[in-house]
Amino acid sequence: LAGGDAGQVWGALTAEARRRMDSGAVASYLADHTVRFEAVGAAREIEPGVMRVAVRGVTVRDPGRAVEWPEWSLTLRWEEDRWAVAWAGPLFEPALTAYHNTRYHEQLNLARDIVAIDPYHYRGHLELHYAFRGLGRIRQAEYALNTAWERASAAEKADVMAARARFKLALGAPADALDLAREALDLARPYAPGTYSPSWQAETLVLAAQAALALGDVDAAQALAEEAAAVDADNAAVAVFRYQLAAGGRPQQESTR
Repeated sequence: LAGGDAGQVWGALTAEARRRMDSGAVASYLADHTVRFEAVGAAREIEPGVMRVAVRGVTVRDPGRAVEWPEWSLTLRWEEDRWAVAWAGPLFEPALTAYHNTRYHEQLNLARDIVAIDPYHYRGHLELHYAFRGLGRIRQAEYALNTAWERASAAEKADVMAARARFKLALGAPADALDLAREALDLARPYAPGTYSPSWQAETLVLAAQAALALGDVDAAQALAEEAAAVDADNAAVAVFRYQLAAGGRPQQESTR
């Protein structure tokens, strides 16, 4: 990945990864993203024929941003007399795009591909959660969210906790949503702004503000909106919510991801 050689990356993948992604998707990902890392840690066996390897100090850049992770864990599988890499990274953004465009069946298929490639990574389970939510399959959404939490590393847990807050708000439990949004911000704090950008923080504060407004606490909602604006003044979600608040809008029971 760090070398940017699509052929070498393709050749290193598991058979399942090559079956569920084509080589063009891998090449396109590497053309748009630059991956750097500081060190590779020791491998640990999690079941016979499966290991996870810690990669530390990872930075992933695309034309619009850079995301820093203190650690990635890559899953390796023993197959064809070699350790092959179970990597599904090129499917993450298409799944997210499908969600934002309300193509939930497409997102569900992509999420299932991610989980089939690497069931030990939290992201596939989180995509399953959002897809099931969009399709109204609440019990499956909850199960996928719980699995994502179990799989997430310390740096990834804020992402899952924010999803849980959105889920509670959508289910009409704003008090729980408010507490969970605040917990997500606390979990993200050690990893901000490298991993959790000002935009992510502002949108999570808006989520908390939506929950406060749903509880009828306009003052708390206003304070949270002002905090969000201070974090990311140009954020569209912040602008929309502040307009809603100024117009005396009704409490919002749904929050975008």
